Amino acid sequence: MARQSYLEHSAVTVRDIEWSKNFFEKILGMTETRRKEKDGHLKMVWLKGGVQLVAAPEDYKAGQGHHLGIVVEDMPEVLREMLAVKGVHHIEGKPEKWVQLPDGLTLELFQEKPGAIQNVLNIEVK
Repeated sequence: MARQSYLEHSAVTVRDIEWSKNFFEKILGMTETRRKEKDGHLKMVWLKGGVQLVAAPEDYKAGQGHHLGIVVEDMPEVLREMLAVKGVHHIEGKPEKWVQLPDGLTLELFQEKPGAIQNVLNIEVK
């Protein structure tokens, strides 16, 4: 069987993180599972269901992708193969699991827990 993986979460930048968090909670039922604050200000929030919000109040690019979190079957092998591709590189200052593609897309890789990928891929959305 060919290698498989799945998108564990997608992180996006937002101008007003409190407004965005409340929207996802109230309208979509995606409750907060984790948060990161700095100096009493909410900087990042993870929501149940695979969304991570990253505060970017001054960023003209707010509302765009920040990174994709992807679960892989064999992280050491996938990292080795990724980094062998021209233009793909590890992001300095970040753990080994963070890589950037030539167009700037950032990936955060996670090692699969046994059976997780197949369980997720078996879900049918109609």
